[in-house]
Parts: sequence; C-alpha cells; structure tokens
Amino acid sequence: MNPKASIITIIASVQMLCADEAKQLHWSLSPIKNISVNESKDPWIKNPIDQFVLEKLKENHLKPQPEADRYTLMRRLHAGLTGILPSTSEINSFVKNTSTDAYEKLIDKLLSDPHYGEKWARHWLDVARFGESNGILTVNEDKVRNDAWKYRDAVIQAFNNDLPFDLFAKYQLNPQSDNISSEYSELRQFIHLGTRLQNNADPNDRQFHRLNDMVSTTGSAFLGLTFGCARCHDHPVDPMSTEEYYQFTSIFFDQFNENPIASSKRIPLKITEPRVLIKGDWKSPGESVEPGFLKILMQKSADHWLNENNKMEGLGKWITDPVNGSGQLLARVIVNRLWHYHFGQGLVKTPNDFGKIGSDPTHPELLDWLSTQLIENNWQLGHIHKLILTSGTYRQKNSSSAKYMNIDSENRLLWHKKPHRLEAEIIRDRLLDVAGVLKKEMHGKSIPVGDYKKALPDLPNSWRRSIYLQAHRSVHHPTLSLFNYPDTSASVGARSTSTGESSTLFSLNSKFLWELSKHFAERIKEESTTSPTDRIKKAYMIALSRPPNEQEISIGMSILNGKDDMNLIKLCHLIFGLNEFIYIH
Repeated sequence: MNPKASIITIIASVQMLCADEAKQLHWSLSPIKNISVNESKDPWIKNPIDQFVLEKLKENHLKPQPEADRYTLMRRLHAGLTGILPSTSEINSFVKNTSTDAYEKLIDKLLSDPHYGEKWARHWLDVARFGESNGILTVNEDKVRNDAWKYRDAVIQAFNNDLPFDLFAKYQLNPQSDNISSEYSELRQFIHLGTRLQNNADPNDRQFHRLNDMVSTTGSAFLGLTFGCARCHDHPVDPMSTEEYYQFTSIFFDQFNENPIASSKRIPLKITEPRVLIKGDWKSPGESVEPGFLKILMQKSADHWLNENNKMEGLGKWITDPVNGSGQLLARVIVNRLWHYHFGQGLVKTPNDFGKIGSDPTHPELLDWLSTQLIENNWQLGHIHKLILTSGTYRQKNSSSAKYMNIDSENRLLWHKKPHRLEAEIIRDRLLDVAGVLKKEMHGKSIPVGDYKKALPDLPNSWRRSIYLQAHRSVHHPTLSLFNYPDTSASVGARSTSTGESSTLFSLNSKFLWELSKHFAERIKEESTTSPTDRIKKAYMIALSRPPNEQEISIGMSILNGKDDMNLIKLCHLIFGLNEFIYIH
C-alpha cells in the first residue's frame, strides 16, 4: 500500500467521524477538507493553485494579469529564494533561454543554492523570537548567549537540506533528545531562546515569565494560536481553558532550574509542581495539573502521545500528528507562512493568529489543498515552494488598474503580483552585494554589533550577510533599525514594512550608503567600458536586474555629464535610493 495514500485515507476517516462536531468548530480547528481540483483549459492556469485563484477572481468579475517579463521573474525569484542578486550573465542567459523548462530549472537551482537556507532561516528566526542576548530589562545585564548562533546555523542547515517540517518541529520541541544528528542538535535551543527577567527580580516571577514565553511561543510559532491569552482566565475567544494553559506549562516545567536568589537575597520558589495559578498569579496557586494538550485538537487521550520520561517528546508527537493531534493545523500554519513570504501577505493575513480574532482565509480550499500536499509529500517545504513559484498566480505582472484597485485594493483575491518591500536584512545584503563587497561565507559565530552603551558602526569587517549580525536585544543596528527590524522578545509572524522618514534620510545622507556608492562606482568601471551609456546599462543590470529604459538613460547621461568619477558615484547613489531597489515587483 502507498504510505501517503494510507495517511490520507485515515485522515478522511477521522473527518467523517468529526463531521458533526466540525460544524461547530472554527475553520482552523476543523479537519482539512478533501479538496478536488476542477480541470480547466484556461491557458493562464499553470498548476492547481491557479484553479482556486481563478474561480475567486471570476466570482468577483476580475481577471488575472499576464505573466511578467523575464527580467522581473528573474529578480523576483532570486529575492524570494536566496536574497542574493543574479549576475548579469545569469540574467542574460535566462532571458535568452527559450526552452519550456527554463523557469522551472531556475527554481530548482535556487532551491539547491546554499544561500536559500540563509534567506528562509531568517523568516523562521522571526517566528522563533531568536535573540542572542537575555533581553532583560536592566540593559547593562543583557548578556550575550555565546552559543545561540549555533541555533541559527542549524536552522540554515535544516532549510538547505529540506528537512521535513514535522521533524523540524519535533527537534525543536525535544531538548532532551539524544537521537538528533549533530547537524540539527542545536535546534533543541528553541524553547530557551526567549527573554529573561533581570537577576534582581523575584525568582517566582522569573520562573513564570519563562514558562509563559515557552508556552506562548510554541502556540504562536507552530499552531498560530494565542496560548498566552489563557494564562489568567479561560481564553476569551478561542477554545482553550486556563487549565489547558497550565497543562502546557506542566510539559515545560522541568526544562530549567530557576535560581531562588534575587540579587543576594534568597527567595524560595513557591510553586514547585505544576499548578493552575488563579488569575495568573503565583501567589494564588490552584489545583495541581498533569501534562496535557488542547482538547479541541485531540482525538485520543494525552497518554497516546506522552512519554512519562520525556514529556517534551510527547508534545512534538502531538503537534505533528495529522490524524489524532494538531498536525493538520501545523500544516495550515506553515503553508500560510510560505505563502506570506512569497506574496507579502498570507492566505490568512494574520500568520501568528489562526483564532477567532485572526483573519479568515481568502481561499480556504486552496489552503487546505496545499496543506494536504505538504502532508502527502513527507512535510517537505521544497515541494510547496515549487507549487507556489510555478503557478501562474505567482508569475503575474504588477498592475495599477484603478478599476480593480477599487474592488480589491489589498489584492486579497490575487488579481496581480502586488509589490512588497524587502525585509531589512535583505536590503542591507543587497546594498553590499551590488557594491561588490558582500562577504558570502556561511555559518560561524555572529558579528558583534555593540552593547547597551554604543552600537558599532557598519564597517567592512562586518560586511557579511545580515543574518550573521549578532541579534543583541539591547542594540539597534544602525542600518537594520531603519527598516522595521522586528522585536525579538516575542514571536513575529508578519513584519511591518513601512518606508518612513528615517529610511528616506538614510538614502539621502548616510555615510555608509555614500561609501557603498563609491564601491559600486568602482565595480562599474571595472566591469564596463568608459562609455557613459555602457556604464548606465551596467549599473541598472547589477542593481535592478534589468536594462534601463530610454528616460533612465537620458537621466543617467545628464548626471554623468563629463567623466568625473564623482558623477558616477552620484548615479550609483541615486540608484540605491530608488524605491525599486527595496521593493520586489
């Protein structure tokens, strides 16, 4: 028997048993629907994703956009998969390649590129609230955790090896396991990545701060549920009781030993076994609790997953179980995260909140179909990436149709490929890459960025990819902080991507940007002739992965009036300041 088929058959059986109950459930807690894909001969459709999208568009009297040009697709794919710009020769080769599989081969190449892991690890680090310092309120005590960078490197390795996502989840939720290969063993740091209270805080407060961080992050990161809202009372909108919240704390209870000292004063821990806390206050302990999970996502008793000697292993088994546990929700959440990063917004607009106050999916059947695809294909994210990237929906060009904007200004129906801004790290990486000074070596200890007294400037010895800059919670990096760098104290599912005054002033006046403009100019001189037109074309191809149009050449010629090197630097600085440089179309 085909093992994939057997899993889906079992899931279908569970769906039938739960059908009546599911009518009362919120969509995210209901079993995945068995979705059949209608066949269509519409030439726009490239794969089943497009069928779901096209049906919604037709319902709203909209039409999708045609495929973007090759230059746009080349830049879009590199931005989405590696964050590293293609070379001029790679661009020209792709544009001139007329074979029917050229686009798909480019996707395969980028998915196997080691820089893919760096790009997609960055997204997971947001979700995992990755930081390399304790994050305590007294900043002079915010000490660096010397081995935290090893977690980052393990995440990079996991993405590059296309580690099945169910194993990726299990490894992070099993810090006691000795059965994880060395390349992934540091994933076990996950639950300890959160912030700590200062050393002079009451140890009882420190204890439950850490437990809440572990429970809340697990809920948000893997299941898109706000577990932390049930700490003081039953969840106000989602089916999670306070007792269930504390059953989760019971799973994490033995994962750390809190020092019963505040400064030099000894303050004993009042709660030494898992208990419900009345109104979330350790001064008001209630009944003791045993480890358990969210009942609404359990088709078996907790004992079905729990191991008496390793409760964390049981948590990982429950979270990844698509038949009797929460595995179907896990699949929905991670599929939505992939969609979010490829399109700038998810099918569910709130990637960390699949509860009642979160957004409903715009295309629920598509979300379920993709989730089933993930489970059937051994939880391998590469398969979902390829489905998304080969779709006609992803390949669309951008449009500014006033008529369509009035109907769907947020592009929730996916009638075009809406531009979205690059994240802070990729903006910095691209500045360095275009200037020809980016050091692309991978892995290893993080580059210091300063301390609470002073942030270090962005100097040549730090010009590696931004994922290798130390994620210090008390330091604002001078470049990254201008482009909505996330708060690392909690899981972040969707970053803000505004372009405000600070980033505009950076483009105009930053010493760092002027220095990179000089390096960019030197690179152009080395890679082109002395012809002003040739230099303008080279600059656009390097920075924007496309040739300039006639108007851009004309503007460039007016700037390069004469052969003064300073004029070439000004042209490079102008290109760095273009909106197109930090947006993907």
